[in-house]
Amino acid sequence: MSVYPERTDQLCRLYYDHLRAVYRYDTVLSREGEDAVVMCLYYAGSSMLAGEIKSCTGLTTGRVANILRQLEAKAHIERRQDPEDRRRVHVHLTEKGLARAEQLQANAASVQSQLFRFLGENDALELERILGRCLTFAEESPQAFTGS
Repeated sequence: MSVYPERTDQLCRLYYDHLRAVYRYDTVLSREGEDAVVMCLYYAGSSMLAGEIKSCTGLTTGRVANILRQLEAKAHIERRQDPEDRRRVHVHLTEKGLARAEQLQANAASVQSQLFRFLGENDALELERILGRCLTFAEESPQAFTGS
């Protein structure tokens, strides 16, 4: 039972509308996999294993494998076998992949900057505070998002 039943539906609609309007939801979904993998590698600051990329993105193992093939074909990533354990393959961004990640980061920063200017300093700080709390909730209560 919802604590605020009258607000839950409205919040869900606002969240969806926000994704659709600000992030062009349909466009994001069509290329989300590649961009998500590139950004995971970018934020990791070094190599990652495919399983770590799977955990970072929430994508399936098969989808990650397909995306890695696509990114490798575009020369955005490079795979290197672990010298100590040949079963492990480390995924690295290439210079081209790093440039893509930096462009994605710049685009996201531009959108956020525009949003913060629109909101003003007080509301922008409040949004940051609330989103931080939402992230804490998501990290501490993952079962809330799985329907379990």
